Amino acid sequence: MKIAFFAYPHSFQVPGGGEILLLKTKESLEKKGVSIKLFNQWEDKLKNFDVLHVFGSVKDCLGLMEAAKPLGIKIVISPVFWSTLNRALHEYGGIKKRLDMAIRHLAKTAFPFMPSSRKKMLQLSDMILPNSKAEANQVARLFAVDKKKMHVCYLAADERFSKAKPDEFIAKFGIRDFVLSVGRIEPRKNQLNLIKALKGYDKKLAIIGNSVLGYEKYYEECRRMAGDDVLFINNINHENPLLVSAYAAARVFVLQGWFETPGLAALEAGLAGANLAVTNAGSTREYFKGYAEYFNPASPKSIRAAVSRALIKEKTSELREYILDNFTWEKYAEENIKVYNQLLGR
Repeated sequence: MKIAFFAYPHSFQVPGGGEILLLKTKESLEKKGVSIKLFNQWEDKLKNFDVLHVFGSVKDCLGLMEAAKPLGIKIVISPVFWSTLNRALHEYGGIKKRLDMAIRHLAKTAFPFMPSSRKKMLQLSDMILPNSKAEANQVARLFAVDKKKMHVCYLAADERFSKAKPDEFIAKFGIRDFVLSVGRIEPRKNQLNLIKALKGYDKKLAIIGNSVLGYEKYYEECRRMAGDDVLFINNINHENPLLVSAYAAARVFVLQGWFETPGLAALEAGLAGANLAVTNAGSTREYFKGYAEYFNPASPKSIRAAVSRALIKEKTSELREYILDNFTWEKYAEENIKVYNQLLGR
């Protein structure tokens, strides 16, 4: 079978978890012998593919999906979607933006049949691949989508993270047993509340990531609020061994976003041996169960308390073994192949 992968046009300008998901899915499927092509609108023809797999439910992808449907191309979408009123009420950027986001969330909740670009994308899809049962429930509730066209595919982490050693990171930056956060610096990732929460803390906070285009003021405010308490490190490529070492050198990894589905970085950090303190919004509990400390991302006090609990926990191999047993890219690839075969009648 021939599969075309597609994402919204600006997706790889500041790569994050969604982009890593696409690339790791491609890599793991190719190891299974599946033919994957990153769709190039300038050269590729939809008619040459059996399946169009779209990553992210961003409206920029809608046009290609509409073109694929009449050609009989099967459409699969990994929506990577979550909506929360809590995030809307605390969104960075002023009262107007908060009000707009809150109204849109409440409208979806009250009127799931209301038309939208995202709803049309979900309707056009032959199969939807949420990354958790919680995400599937939310997609069904907010967009009136039948769960029968959903297949939950749990995300994964590279097994190489389980062999992480702290030495390289310690040698380069001179810190160990610190608190770590990894991800794009933007309002959705909520670094500002993390910085507020750990202001004056007796453990160093390190944030690895770059600012996102359009959110430069947010990044600047994070730097101002942090002062000398935080070590900012530019984005480290996902394949760079230094990132693996950073997870191993940290005592606690924090996933502080307004929601996470569930956050690939937390899976990787847990596999590398770090204790976890994670947001309670999204599908985190479905993944991490009792292996993490949870907090309300809107409350710096709650974040600080969860980090403190995670710091005093002993580092064990239990979380690493749990992730290796349940969340590998090989298993993720197998679930995708099941879906492709089902749609193609194989």
